[in-house]
Amino acid sequence: MAAVCLSVGWLALWLVAPAAYAAEAIGIRSPYVTPASGVYVLNAQLQFDVPEQVERAVRDGVTLNLELNIRVSRSRSWWRDDVLAQLQQRYELLYHGVSERYLVRNVNSGAQSSYASFAQAIESLQRIENLPVLDQPLLTPDVRNEVNLRARIEARSIPRALGLLLFWVDNFSLESDWYTWPMKP
Repeated sequence: MAAVCLSVGWLALWLVAPAAYAAEAIGIRSPYVTPASGVYVLNAQLQFDVPEQVERAVRDGVTLNLELNIRVSRSRSWWRDDVLAQLQQRYELLYHGVSERYLVRNVNSGAQSSYASFAQAIESLQRIENLPVLDQPLLTPDVRNEVNLRARIEARSIPRALGLLLFWVDNFSLESDWYTWPMKP
């Protein structure tokens, strides 16, 4: 009897598994860091597709979250790399029902932009422009430095803590691999 219940449980889990597991990862295109006004700023293009059911969920009150993890390090031959800067930048996309607009909010700074369509809001999330990463004096000339960037996007219909208990609830989540490139002062 227990084996039958276990088999039925696994079959049910398989049938209602989240769509996130079948989704593709986020692509990071053309990232570069450039000096501007005493700091280095990050520019990049993210590529990801958001399923139609996620757009409907956002209209129904679910928040779509984008998180960027950025790390600048100094490469060393005989020792672990020296991390010069580490930054976690977060954005939220939500729907404002009264104004019928999509809002993209920078969680770190509180800055907010408004868009007429979901597609426009997603395009703004996919463009990373002039994001301050590191003060210029912190980089030493003639030393090999690297920038590492990873992006994660998710829409959760329930809080993360409850998600551990209610694992069959459908959530959307994509994550990129670390993208690494050299940085010259």
